Amino acid sequence: MKRFLISAISLILAFFILVFVFFPLPGYVPILMYHFIFPKSEVNPKTSTLNVSIEAFEKQMWFLKTFGYHALSLDEYYDIKMGLKKPRGKEVLITFDDGHHTYLEHALPILERYQLKSVNFLIWRHLILNWSAYINLNEAKQLLQNPLVELESHTMTHPNLTQVSLSRAESEIVQSKDYLQKALKKEIKYFCYPEGSFNPEIMKLVQEAGYKMAFRTSLKFYKSYPETAYSLVRIKISPKYNLFVFWWYVSGFGYYVRNVDYFFHQLTLSFTSGKLTPYKSRYRTT
Repeated sequence: MKRFLISAISLILAFFILVFVFFPLPGYVPILMYHFIFPKSEVNPKTSTLNVSIEAFEKQMWFLKTFGYHALSLDEYYDIKMGLKKPRGKEVLITFDDGHHTYLEHALPILERYQLKSVNFLIWRHLILNWSAYINLNEAKQLLQNPLVELESHTMTHPNLTQVSLSRAESEIVQSKDYLQKALKKEIKYFCYPEGSFNPEIMKLVQEAGYKMAFRTSLKFYKSYPETAYSLVRIKISPKYNLFVFWWYVSGFGYYVRNVDYFFHQLTLSFTSGKLTPYKSRYRTT
């Protein structure tokens, strides 16, 4: 019995070592989603699942850097997904939503320390109202001088686009692109859905506005929708995650265990411009 237990433990350890070494496989690029980075004393998973502690975030970025992960720019990620660039494995995309000031105060110094690229999706109203909790327009302009930082669109006012009229949704999508481009003097090519909410009509509006890709939230929402260039799934990083759980999701193995078809879709996906349903999902909607 003792010999059996030792053999079983050895096999399990060997299995996890192999997974650790070889995952994520080339072509699978996890997209991490953050919102707010606060001191540990201000983080309570029971009241908000969007607040990650500075300490946890630092450990996660240390992990990525120490174990050879390469943080991609949005253009690099787009090229890989479009087949224009060959994936090399251990690549990750780090995203933030809303342009909260904790990105500037707490997250960016850590990202700079480990030389990891990130993107922040900005809400136009927050930029111009000079709310102390959010990055303002002058700060956004300064951030663009940092080669590790990208800024893209998160609508004008952050409404749930599926709960407003199509004309209002179109205005939120188009005007945020136009206003950001004029104010920041850069091309805005990527979009993030507020609350991760979208439908085929909203995806079409985003595509027609000239965005190259659009991001949703975690996989548990809108499971019946296939992943396309305009409905990219991200991994919501919870304040509850320790480093093992973080690795579990970053490696892609967690998704492989839970959704085998989704995982292989990630490895073989080839986006075709103008086509929003290249893959037939088998997800249940409940």
